[in-house]
Amino acid sequence: MATPRGPRGQYTAGRARRTQILEAALLRFGRDGYRKTSLARIARDAEITDAGLLHHFRDKQQLLLAVVEYWHERMDVRWQRVSDSVRDAFRCHLEDTAETLTMPGMVELAVVLTAEATAPDHPAHEHFTTWQEKGVRELADRLRVGSARGELRPDLDHEAIARECAALDAGLLQQWLAGGRSFDLVAVMRGHLDRLLRVISTDGQGL
Repeated sequence: MATPRGPRGQYTAGRARRTQILEAALLRFGRDGYRKTSLARIARDAEITDAGLLHHFRDKQQLLLAVVEYWHERMDVRWQRVSDSVRDAFRCHLEDTAETLTMPGMVELAVVLTAEATAPDHPAHEHFTTWQEKGVRELADRLRVGSARGELRPDLDHEAIARECAALDAGLLQQWLAGGRSFDLVAVMRGHLDRLLRVISTDGQGL
């Protein structure tokens, strides 16, 4: 198939190449970690030249931030498949967490960057602050819908529960990395969500 010509075709080709680089970087960072991965390695994985990669990303830090944003966008798309059921959402979250743990390099990046980005002058500060608050807000909204639909009790502090879940996730990921991945993180998370559902659901059932 012929490549489209003109500005629109160039833009489309450029977007496709950028996505190709981000996919390669995501896999390589996830497998080997950020520190052990060179731009040259990513360029080879993406089947482009070093100059071609630098045309899209001026340095490794810019590529890293783009990869994190791309990863978060992919996660947002995945959540569009989830029904309004809070129980289904919790199960989906466990599935996504299990998949994420197969990329320990990205888990390490997420934990480290989340901590570092609390500094207002960090280049990723705005992105991570927005992302974290978005996650809390969306979970709180889903819990409110659950109460409105009769799935959850109506007298809940939905935002407090959402922040509790976000804090638990962050803490477990940090412990999992610091402890040498020595415990079943998904099982611990499942246990928490199961206990939580038994308390906040109207039917008293867990996962």
